[in-house]
Amino acid sequence: MSNLHLAPPTTRWRPLLAVCCLLAALAGAPAAAEVLDDPRSDGWETEVFQTAANHQLDLVVGALREPATAAAALATLVSADFSCGRLRPAELEEVFADGPIRVLRPGRDRPGRDRPGRDRPGEAATYRGAEGLAAALRELPGIESPEMRFKFKVVGVELEAGAASTRQLFSLAGRTADGGSVEHHATWEARWQRGAEGEAPRLRSLRISDDYQEARYQGGGRPTWFSDQTAAVLAGSEAFERQLMRGTWSWLGELEAALGHDFAGHSGVAVGDVDGDGLEDLYLSQSGGLPNRLFVHQPDGSVADRSAWAGVDWLDRSHSALLIDLDGDGDKDLALATAAALLMMENDGSGRFALRADFEEVGYAYSLAAADFDLDGDLDLYATRYNPLHDELGAEADVPTPLPYHDADNGARNVLLRNDGGWRFTDATAATGLDADNRRWSFAASWEDYDNDGDPDLYVANDFGRNCLYRNDRTGFVNVAPRAGVEDVASGMSVAWGDADRDGWMDLYVGNMFSSAGNRITYQRQFQPEMADATRSLVQRLARGNSFYLSRGGEFLDASVAAGVTMGRWAWGSIFADLDNDGWQDLVVANGYLTTPNSGDL
Repeated sequence: MSNLHLAPPTTRWRPLLAVCCLLAALAGAPAAAEVLDDPRSDGWETEVFQTAANHQLDLVVGALREPATAAAALATLVSADFSCGRLRPAELEEVFADGPIRVLRPGRDRPGRDRPGRDRPGEAATYRGAEGLAAALRELPGIESPEMRFKFKVVGVELEAGAASTRQLFSLAGRTADGGSVEHHATWEARWQRGAEGEAPRLRSLRISDDYQEARYQGGGRPTWFSDQTAAVLAGSEAFERQLMRGTWSWLGELEAALGHDFAGHSGVAVGDVDGDGLEDLYLSQSGGLPNRLFVHQPDGSVADRSAWAGVDWLDRSHSALLIDLDGDGDKDLALATAAALLMMENDGSGRFALRADFEEVGYAYSLAAADFDLDGDLDLYATRYNPLHDELGAEADVPTPLPYHDADNGARNVLLRNDGGWRFTDATAATGLDADNRRWSFAASWEDYDNDGDPDLYVANDFGRNCLYRNDRTGFVNVAPRAGVEDVASGMSVAWGDADRDGWMDLYVGNMFSSAGNRITYQRQFQPEMADATRSLVQRLARGNSFYLSRGGEFLDASVAAGVTMGRWAWGSIFADLDNDGWQDLVVANGYLTTPNSGDL
């Protein structure tokens, strides 16, 4: 292994912790990080109730896993007068079918929708008591599967004397008797009976909203559309068994912290044919102290680890990489964003690389995007950066907290490197106008000719506030996000372009963070009552989730809610792709966060 630069420990998580404390303070919680949040002492009875409601809803999960004793398990959940309608609409219409995949929804806005005797998704008084709820649950296909997964997310709470109502997102996934699989998504509206102090609430009624959706896969013996082939492809590599399969948490306890731990998984991957054999190869960036990996695709479908041989096994903490032709000779070179610098490496045509340029002023870039912005025939690079480093601020300065947290403009400076040929690159950020709105705690960027004028424009997704759409006017860039309708004030983490409606104009999808707690708290009357309405709406927007914008000739319509694509959970990455080869762009969203045993401190 080779190529180690020691860099100072990352400061990325210091501002994040500070922002978490700030949000807690805004809701009325103690500001000190060492004081655990106590919603009861803070006067947040709605949060106290949602915790109790969640504990009660866990009984539903237990009942689903043990259907024979479901009624007995649910007896402590429901009130004496409990009633509910069907939790799966009796009449569902097929809204999508492609081979083994079917999507079903209630027949909204269709002829006969309200004809007498037809069940509506929210129809009540069909089932009563614990036996009735158990019967309603048994109608959900997939609950018989031993691999069933079930999840609630409470997104709204309203309290009144002796009663309460909650709104929770519901999802269920499991196998079906025919060997396929099924998943449901719906919103459950619940009414509760509140007991005396210390008593668990009882469920009085339950109905589902019109947003019910059911997806089925009948794969002829294959239970899922996709299957995990990681081990089949990588198992022959020593790196897979000795390092990758151990996971991040294992290495955190063994590696020196000064090397730059990245326990949140910000490291990226790049795909490209490095040796010219027609097969796509994989470059994997890694946390500091672990070598980056180049896996070269073999004819039999396996991979060979060529990291050291190729000279790309950097030990620096790395966030992003691109395999692109930077010198115009027809092979894939490597651009790599490390903690120490942005590195440019030349491919000799066989898949071996040599360092040709490095830019320390572009250290700690979080993502890279390449395009020929000036139409001179070579690829230029745009690097997004997050928090400023001590070297930029002065030795005595502290790394700032993103402020204001919903519209921060004190992050690190993003950089446009113009390719001048011969492995010479010039910082053209200011000269091209890209230094406007350029301290926005940026996570990702993507080039696309959104206005169909023949040159690439640039969209930048920013954490803690509004995003930027820079229109390329050939003489420079102008941030037109406000007038185009795509500022998307949220926690931007990814950007994807695709012509979703096939009208010849590129549409935009932005990955953000969905927060059930944010949806509950920011709509409560006691949340920052002195806050201006305009600011309140921005804060509420932070919790909504992902955004989907349909292009209307260069301006955009926010179709996020109508398309049903906001709830992507904690979404780190997204991409348009035609998964079923039907000519329409589908969406893939990568989401999640730390998976470690609960220590009880959050």
